[in-house]
Amino acid sequence: MTLDEARAAIIKTLGKVQNASGLPCPTLAGADVPTRVLEQFDSTVWPVAISWIAKELGVKIDNDVHVFGGKHGGPLLTINQSAELICAKHKPGDSFAVAAE
Repeated sequence: MTLDEARAAIIKTLGKVQNASGLPCPTLAGADVPTRVLEQFDSTVWPVAISWIAKELGVKIDNDVHVFGGKHGGPLLTINQSAELICAKHKPGDSFAVAAE
């Protein structure tokens, strides 16, 4: 998996999450921080988004990988940083978590 593939999967999934929630989704770019540019996109929907990203990429993303950041009050991540994290931490194989499908 490439960084571009991970970034594209994140952007596609964020649009899907917003659409499923009946909320608008602006055009997203790698420098965007999803929680700052998307309405109601917070930690309550992150598990669903992460499982959909994993499915889109055909990989497993463990529960302890905080794709969107914010762990223990840490900084929130940009889409680019999230893509880098996924590339570094993913595991090959079937996607993990089938939550909310």
